[in-house]
Amino acid sequence: MLFFLLLWTLLRCADLFSITVPSDPVLAVRGATALLSCLFESDSDPSKLVITWQRVEDMRVVHSYYHLKDQLERQSADYINRTQLNYNEIAKGNASLSIATFGLKDAGKYECVVSNTKGTDKGTLQLNYAAIYSEPRLSIHLKSSNVTVQYETEGYPQPEVMWFNSGGQNLTNHQEISSASDEGLYYLKSSYVSQNPELNITFTLKNPAAHQELQRHLILNYEGGQSSSSSVAVLSVLCLCLLLSTGVLLYFYCRGKPAHKPMLNNHH
Repeated sequence: MLFFLLLWTLLRCADLFSITVPSDPVLAVRGATALLSCLFESDSDPSKLVITWQRVEDMRVVHSYYHLKDQLERQSADYINRTQLNYNEIAKGNASLSIATFGLKDAGKYECVVSNTKGTDKGTLQLNYAAIYSEPRLSIHLKSSNVTVQYETEGYPQPEVMWFNSGGQNLTNHQEISSASDEGLYYLKSSYVSQNPELNITFTLKNPAAHQELQRHLILNYEGGQSSSSSVAVLSVLCLCLLLSTGVLLYFYCRGKPAHKPMLNNHH
């Protein structure tokens, strides 16, 4: 009876030990340092503490700590020289891990496993990836029949893009989005075509994952077109008239000029 009571007490104590990880997905931005939070109840013997971080998808070892130091012999090559625990906080019950230069391949599920004299527990958190979209690059293409305004930018994930006129009406636009590259970026081209060379429009890009919103306002006044063609035509007519007038003047000048008579020699 005493044995079962002791076993029940040990199991109950083990159940009381638990770790805490974020329940909501954690966002990490491209190139920044991601923080994976993991808290536990510390004990009086830190030498018994074991901390293991690993990927849930394939059980790759991300970081290991025991015997009061890092144990990285089995660490995945993808994380070498990129992971770090907060050693000043470990004794206080903080097993949080930082991952430097975060990229698209680092996104996924991570498992934190902690063991000490009070018990063992594990928790799983989701780490999401996003990349801030770069400053949109503007190009304007003028044709005889229309004008095309285009913005190009890179980021992640696929954004929400809209064009508006001065009245706030959503305009139909064309978009080209290439798949994410090895660098973890989408390449976006978004353009609007108008038959009217005078534009007052707004380009809007939203990247909710990264809490980013861009707005670029464009006013375009084009005074070329028909007026320029007319000027060229008028100039051509004037040049033609000048040539004709010059030809007529030369004709009459040549007709009115007296002919030179040959000199006669007087023979005595």
